[in-house]
Amino acid sequence: MKLSILLITTLLSLNTFASDYQSEIDEFFELYKNGKINEAVDSIYKSNKYVSSIPDQIINVKNQLSSLKGLVGEINNIGKIDTYAVGDDFVHVTYLVTYDRQPIRYEFQFFKVKQGWRVYSFSFDDELTGEIKVLARKSALSAK
Repeated sequence: MKLSILLITTLLSLNTFASDYQSEIDEFFELYKNGKINEAVDSIYKSNKYVSSIPDQIINVKNQLSSLKGLVGEINNIGKIDTYAVGDDFVHVTYLVTYDRQPIRYEFQFFKVKQGWRVYSFSFDDELTGEIKVLARKSALSAK
């Protein structure tokens, strides 16, 4: 009985660690949707204390995200495309956010540390449509 309780507790704690990075992503998008761009960027980087050594790059990310609304309009939808795990210690999570004008891809990378997950990288770009076109063409050719 004690062994099964210990096993269940261990499995629950592993699931909690696995979802830690997801809750950070959810918090980022919740703040971002509400126009709290600086807070959103700070929230995604809060798990990595080493980010404070590159404040100019963080300010640049905040400025780019702030100017995005004027370029692409309002957010219509936020959807997860994929989560790619590298073993048990690294994940790459990709989202597609559609705006009035065009979609933007957001990518988050996290690695496991002793107490959960730490953000490794955060980026966004509009290169996704070109990649989709290449994949679609490959798919069409292989279907013949």
